Amino acid sequence: MKELIKEKVLETKKNLVLEKVSEYFEKVGFESIKMQEIAAHTGLSVGALYKLFPSKERLFFEYIEYQIKKFHEELIAASVGITDPRDLLKKFVELKFSAFISKKEAMQHPVIGDPLFFVKMNTRKSEPAGPIYDFLAAVFEMLSETEPMREESHRKTAYIFNAYTTGFVEYWLNQGGELDDDVSEVVDMFISGMRRADG
Repeated sequence: MKELIKEKVLETKKNLVLEKVSEYFEKVGFESIKMQEIAAHTGLSVGALYKLFPSKERLFFEYIEYQIKKFHEELIAASVGITDPRDLLKKFVELKFSAFISKKEAMQHPVIGDPLFFVKMNTRKSEPAGPIYDFLAAVFEMLSETEPMREESHRKTAYIFNAYTTGFVEYWLNQGGELDDDVSEVVDMFISGMRRADG
């Protein structure tokens, strides 16, 4: 029981620090800042920060995991009352695009610039994006009742859809312009491409 309490206290501390770190990364980026500056921004001593996160890289990966978890919570909250699967997919795209827009400064980090970064993150033991894929798979299962899909695995379709929408983000990060595509068009194009020919 003691160990469980210690773990919960540590997780709460980390989440509070990650909330403050998120604000900082989103303003100044990640590449050039030092742990001393992060400690000053969060109000911790450098030693206390290193106790929570043994390296800047570890802090960065936990920041990404925290952002994925936060995105999932926002997605669930924003989806309450929406029953049409197309509208749920539009809500996902809208939230995903706006999350990337708000974090553009932090996203300039060269590691995140790797298009496989989030794939690599999700193949780690914890699979932080798992609940998001569960959400999307459930939506595609609902959609398949009216729109027969080429792919029978709804989870696989969820992965393909996430990669497809990430393509819009990657293009925006590398080519500039606005990430304000019509989300209806983004969703319709995907469904059209994945719809079974006899559907």
